[in-house]
Amino acid sequence: MNKIAVSSERGPGVLIDRISFAFALLAGLMMLSVALFMSFEAFSRHFLDQPTSWVLSISTLIFIWFTFLSVPYGIKSDKHVACDIFVTRLPAHSRQAIGVATDLASLIFICALCIYGFGHFIEAVEYNSMSEGLFRYPMWLVFLAIPSGMALSVIQIIRKIQDRIFWMKKNSEKSSEASSVSPTLMVLFFLLSVAVGIAVYFFSQPLGILVFALALLFWGVPIAFALGLVGLTGLLFFHGSISGLNTLPIVAEHTATNFILLAIPLFTLGGLILSRSGLGEQIYDLSSKWLGWMPGGLGVGTCITGGILAAMIGSSTAVTAIITLVAMKPLLDRGYDKKLVIGTVTGSSLGLIIPPSIGFIVYGFLTDTSVGDLFMAGVIPGIMLVTMFSVYIVINCKVSGKYEAVSFTWAERLVSLRKSFIIILGPVFVLGSIYTGVATPTEAGAILVIYSLFCAFIFRKINWKGFVQCLIDSSILSTMIIMIMVGALVMSNVITLLQIPANLTEFILSSGLPIWGVLSMIVVLYLCLGMFLDGGSITVLTVPVIAPMLPALGIDTVAFGVILMMLIETALLTPPVGLNIFTVKGIVDESLSFIIKSVVPFVMILVLGIILVFVFQDIALWLPAQMK
Repeated sequence: MNKIAVSSERGPGVLIDRISFAFALLAGLMMLSVALFMSFEAFSRHFLDQPTSWVLSISTLIFIWFTFLSVPYGIKSDKHVACDIFVTRLPAHSRQAIGVATDLASLIFICALCIYGFGHFIEAVEYNSMSEGLFRYPMWLVFLAIPSGMALSVIQIIRKIQDRIFWMKKNSEKSSEASSVSPTLMVLFFLLSVAVGIAVYFFSQPLGILVFALALLFWGVPIAFALGLVGLTGLLFFHGSISGLNTLPIVAEHTATNFILLAIPLFTLGGLILSRSGLGEQIYDLSSKWLGWMPGGLGVGTCITGGILAAMIGSSTAVTAIITLVAMKPLLDRGYDKKLVIGTVTGSSLGLIIPPSIGFIVYGFLTDTSVGDLFMAGVIPGIMLVTMFSVYIVINCKVSGKYEAVSFTWAERLVSLRKSFIIILGPVFVLGSIYTGVATPTEAGAILVIYSLFCAFIFRKINWKGFVQCLIDSSILSTMIIMIMVGALVMSNVITLLQIPANLTEFILSSGLPIWGVLSMIVVLYLCLGMFLDGGSITVLTVPVIAPMLPALGIDTVAFGVILMMLIETALLTPPVGLNIFTVKGIVDESLSFIIKSVVPFVMILVLGIILVFVFQDIALWLPAQMK
């Protein structure tokens, strides 16, 4: 939701914000310590043959505290992603009024998680339950993280509501807009939508889940809390009493102590440090000097730079931002067509497909699929797409003649190679550690953090303030993803209890639709969802429902993981959400319509790539099979 300045310099509110900031920074420092611990474990186990007995247990304990300590500052900073396409178009007073309503909806789920989390904490104290593993600790240490983080989140969200009300009162005399769009009327519409969603539960719980979820998402309730509230309501209807809510902290604990998901904050922290360390300039300098001689060579170099960055950072949007800042001006200065340039920097990012990919980590967790296999499966499709983008750029430049070939001496090329050699080794360190068995995907995330710190030290492009900001940002971004998963898994628990996936599979298979028809429906579904939701939300919303029917459709789970990431990459380029489009829009002074037109050829190439992997699944499956 668009931020509006509120009175944040009032007494206790400042203290609350400072405590939330301190918790987020502490969480970032804790994750940095996990990176050190796990890198030591991988080295000690593989090279010294002396595995530790404490790293795994301590790391998972830190993980749950990391997650819930970061939630309050994410609320304060409005970083919990929401589908606010409609709400942002409302006048300021209506937007703030709806904000109060959606904050109250979020508060219900947060309070429930806090109360039942505290109950599990008391229960763990009473029974003196202990963790499993060689290194054991009391389980109350785990469950205490949930009510601690959620209690501060309750305070933070109440403060946020107070600030919204304060703003509306302060600006009431300026509310000439109220005559056109009444804030009270908007809130009534919100309450009516919620009431309809809940009422549908009485007639059909599966349909109630869908209607209630759409109502909350439409009005801009943060996705994590919207899905959690839908799941909470479903549990109440399914069990007929509040006893079913005891599963809330169990789902949260299982999610925020999962070793696979621990890779998310590690890769996020490493990627953020790398993105601020100047590696984009180094890689672009290398690729442009080696490829600048050919038609469209700088454009091809831009694609390859994006591919290398994707193999290190794992975030499509972050790669897009770096590429736009680094490559936009040199391409335009060399006479490249502006439409091609904007399409290239916007559409050629493949952070979700080329490993390491946070999307693959989430998908692997949801489907119980090897993350290592998913990483390997993304390599060839990623290279294929980079090649297809490059061929298009070369043909476009050859036909239009709008490019300038740039020649460099071999000495200049070798100098650029020497300067970039450390950076090029990044994917080798990270992916090589997985494929050679030195490290698990999660431990590879820890290795990425250590490697990123080394690069930051070598290139000296990041200062202490920037490093602290990386810790804060990694805490907020990672927790946003994990909390979406907590909310989605609460809802997924109800979906499973109602046997929706099994019933849906049976319905589709008995409908007589050909397999290609079903697959086409799935593709259209994802492309439509991508117009309104971000990739992480799409994944956790749909995978629990669609994954069970994949075997019956003859689709390998690993191959579908690659297809899903390709679909989400396409969704990042489709309005009205299209995060990559808005990332570029925020950097360059061009109209949104021009950016969208520029990216159309790259969307078509992505769709072609999706069709190829659908038809020839071995494009994704060949490398994992060879590695085994």
